Amino acid sequence: MNVSRSALRKLTPSARCNYISFDKRVFGGSQRSLHAPEIKAHNIRRSAVPSNSSRFIGSRSLHNTLSLQTTLAKAGPETSVDRYPPWTPPVKGILSKLPLSLVPYAELSRIEKPGGLYGFYMAYLIGLSYGACLVTPGPGLVVLAGTAGKLLVYNLFLRGAACTVNDILDRDYDKQVARCRTRPVARGAVTPFQGYVWYGIQTLGAGAAILSLPAPLTMLAYAVPIQLAVSLYPLGKRFTDFPQLILSAPIAGGVLMAAAAIGVDPFVTPATAAATVSLFMSHYVWTTIFDYVNACQDTADDIKAGVRSMAVLYQNTDAFISVMGAAQVACLVATGVLAGFSPVYFIGAAGGNALWLAAMVKTVKRSRPDICGWWFSWGGLLVSGTTVLALLAEHLSSSGVEEDAPAS
Repeated sequence: MNVSRSALRKLTPSARCNYISFDKRVFGGSQRSLHAPEIKAHNIRRSAVPSNSSRFIGSRSLHNTLSLQTTLAKAGPETSVDRYPPWTPPVKGILSKLPLSLVPYAELSRIEKPGGLYGFYMAYLIGLSYGACLVTPGPGLVVLAGTAGKLLVYNLFLRGAACTVNDILDRDYDKQVARCRTRPVARGAVTPFQGYVWYGIQTLGAGAAILSLPAPLTMLAYAVPIQLAVSLYPLGKRFTDFPQLILSAPIAGGVLMAAAAIGVDPFVTPATAAATVSLFMSHYVWTTIFDYVNACQDTADDIKAGVRSMAVLYQNTDAFISVMGAAQVACLVATGVLAGFSPVYFIGAAGGNALWLAAMVKTVKRSRPDICGWWFSWGGLLVSGTTVLALLAEHLSSSGVEEDAPAS
């Protein structure tokens, strides 16, 4: 990274020291390299990528590390370590209300970070509202709300179990990624065995929630592969550059499971089946974007640690979100056409999603991990919530809704 002498002098002594130390560590340079007119590409590649990560060698490695250099230059002297300080006992929020001995287990489940829960749960709300649109008369709002509540409990356990096993399997990687190094298993607050016990408890909780739904055997037929897939997802980071595509499938599967939870067969006719597949694919693509943006927070650390992901492979965030977002909106449009939905749906779902995705293209930058984190925290609620509202509006406008009692 090139920094002028005058800019360097404006830093405080400690910041200047950290900046020079970071330059040496990442780019293998010296103090003189800060003032060099250019940095040799082969030096960047050799230092930014560990020697045991041979898969980055070649043209793609050069592309990635040069992009990383530009990103870090835009970010300024603050390093990822500065942004994520060492762990301390929580003094505010929900974690501060728990006994200290239980805090690591709550952190494993990410109860203090609902963004990932929105990412899981919104698929089920989409499936419920979509299923309600497929039958006449549709289920009453009380039935929809009751089923949504049960699926929320299920998703609390499902998402908690997924995060727990992720932290167990990724513990060696997490120690090398500043944002993740304070996770319970990585910092030694919980052993892998204790983590697996907690994973088992949460899996049992998810199973109990499934049993409270109508047709529990049908629900289990959906839930078992979903549970297995989200649990194996962390291993994909070792073997493929596309782990986001692995995670997206079980999360989007919630659309199908939720429709079945209110007794709707989303594949009853060829046209309905095609509309259902298109809606599934829309959420599949959105989840890929959602997790890609989350991974953009850690690109520099992931490259050094050898973590594979689409965020490392495709570093042009504008192009990635634009192309994938266009595919997502196209799938939403296809769903509406195939299902015969009214303009209410098209304006709300396709139009609303297009606006949110345009905002993501405009704002998401690797040099601003705080913005990436914001979209991960709220994007699932905002983008998928727009689809839910559009489908509910379609349901209410196209069929008489009878107020009925909750399902037993």
